[in-house]
Amino acid sequence: MPVGLGVGARYRLDGGTVCALDGQLRVVRRRDVEAVEDAGLLNATPDLGVVVLGYRDRLVVQLEGRALEVGIGSADAAVFTGDGRLVVTAPVDESVEDQGTSYDSEGDHLVRLVDLSSGAMVDTVVLGVADAGIFAVPHPHDGSIVLDAGMGQDGSASFVVRVSGDRLVVEPLREDVVVSGFDPSGSRLLLTPHPSFDDVATVLEWPSLRTVAELSGAELDFDDGGIDMYGSFVSDDYIVLQAGEVEANGVLLCTADLEPVGWLELDPAPDGESELSSILGVGPGLFVAEVWVDGEESSAVWRVPGEISSLRV
Repeated sequence: MPVGLGVGARYRLDGGTVCALDGQLRVVRRRDVEAVEDAGLLNATPDLGVVVLGYRDRLVVQLEGRALEVGIGSADAAVFTGDGRLVVTAPVDESVEDQGTSYDSEGDHLVRLVDLSSGAMVDTVVLGVADAGIFAVPHPHDGSIVLDAGMGQDGSASFVVRVSGDRLVVEPLREDVVVSGFDPSGSRLLLTPHPSFDDVATVLEWPSLRTVAELSGAELDFDDGGIDMYGSFVSDDYIVLQAGEVEANGVLLCTADLEPVGWLELDPAPDGESELSSILGVGPGLFVAEVWVDGEESSAVWRVPGEISSLRV
């Protein structure tokens, strides 16, 4: 955690221990916290001085020497703003009755600004999306946050969130795309295709949101395939995309302008057939590939080669 396709700090909850991971997903720091069995890790600071845990009925922020409880249940994303506050997204739980049977359902998603000194909810904005799962992509420098609200085959909606004093300012970005993440400089944002919609990867200039580059699966001359939702900036100059024929995906290296450079070959399976399931950016020049070999999952961190002049599309 946090969830995201692009490069960013990652953490793991292992029982009652929170681990900070480096760009190769190696444990570099640990902290024991009070966490009951159904706790979910949402975020942490790099020094693990602050850890955010989500529960069905509350949010718990583990600070140095104390725990702060906030009345937000089922939170799916939490981002530190750098000024002692936290931006949290969570659905509104509703009780729905159908033919005499009552059951819990998720209503509109809310974005909330939480003061970490008191636990007070300073501001709340309704996103207007329901039955969604949200992950957050913080900008590396300017404090803004991009939210990706996925609604399965029904598409997605994305939003830009900024904090202005005690107010949240939320603006719509695009629909039916997947938000990957920013380049390290924060000057560009990568959007990848939603599986149910257009087969186009897009790079936007930040903060103008002007489209500066696009790449479609049709341009890659696949017989029956395209560009997957998985992709990431791995530097200011290069992007990796998962793409290929149906059930035969590979890793395509592109420039920051989505000009294809070449295919990155992962080690083939020694025995049996392998299938690339996903790729995620994890560090400068690094991505992790999840591969299935004869029904068994295997993950490994790969480094983009330093010498790329010999690669060919």
